[in-house]
Amino acid sequence: MVLGLVAGVAIGLVRAYLRHRTRVQAERELSARTATRAAGLISLVNGRHENIKVDERDRDGHRVVELRGPQRTSDKEAA
Repeated sequence: MVLGLVAGVAIGLVRAYLRHRTRVQAERELSARTATRAAGLISLVNGRHENIKVDERDRDGHRVVELRGPQRTSDKEAA
């Protein structure tokens, strides 16, 4: 009986450790992906593009993001 209890505790500790390591790795991957995405968007926006359409698909789903660059105004609109 004691052997079964010790085995159960050991299995529980291993499961908790694996769950913790999986969560840490997922958070690390998400932050790296977010930083890469932000750097890419910044480089796109810094270019001379009028409108940028970003189509993203990942495990969270599908997103379409539209970024509009600075709009040129005519002299009549500025006045």
